Amino acid sequence: MKCANHPEKDAVSICNHCGKSICPDCQIMLKNESYCLQCQGSGAEQAKKQNRSPALAAILSFIVAGLGQFYNGQPGKGIAIFLTAFLVIPWFFGIYDAYATAKKINQGKIVVKNQPGCLIAFVVFLCLSMFFVVFLGMLAAIAVPNFLLARVNANDAAAESRVKMISAAIESYKSVNGEYPAEQSSMTGTQPPFLSGEYFSAKQFGHVFSVEFRPDGYKISAHPEDCGVTAMKIIEMQSGGKLSSQPCREKE
Repeated sequence: MKCANHPEKDAVSICNHCGKSICPDCQIMLKNESYCLQCQGSGAEQAKKQNRSPALAAILSFIVAGLGQFYNGQPGKGIAIFLTAFLVIPWFFGIYDAYATAKKINQGKIVVKNQPGCLIAFVVFLCLSMFFVVFLGMLAAIAVPNFLLARVNANDAAAESRVKMISAAIESYKSVNGEYPAEQSSMTGTQPPFLSGEYFSAKQFGHVFSVEFRPDGYKISAHPEDCGVTAMKIIEMQSGGKLSSQPCREKE
């Protein structure tokens, strides 16, 4: 095959832009691609359009999984990485891939088409990603306080139930023995025991429990471990099953 510009010389390549056969004298290499003298301007412009910043591509992928792939002109890969980013490994792979791909584009090893649609998709994708992040933030702002409040209410209810159960056991002891127990071992040392030792554990259900045994009665108390965080109520029960509760103070 002869050169299109120099019929007397053998061609060594074909112009990447116009398709003409070219000899070494006519050949211009841009990004590892051959161009003739007439098309070198188009080749340079094409090479310029395909320049990518590896660092920027990696940063974009770090901010939002898949953004670096959109920047490199690979929206399909970007969407795939974004949808699987919750597995973490694809996210980190996307950062590396965006950086490596940008370098290969600059070296001419990967050719991507510069289409306006890709840029539009990139912008839309970025907007949707930011909306998704804001939506999750709002959802968390609503759900987390409700979850914490539900846990606090559940701890208060469980603590009150435990206080009533201890009181009922002490009253049962008095009914059998004619007097109130003098100490905890009187409740747990009988066969069968009136209550097992676990009912007198100091910390349960976000409260700190205490039982005061007296010759003429008793007092059971349950104070929140961390007021407003683990529980909200101070619960007490006196001899005869007199229950009372009041809100705790956060600095108590």
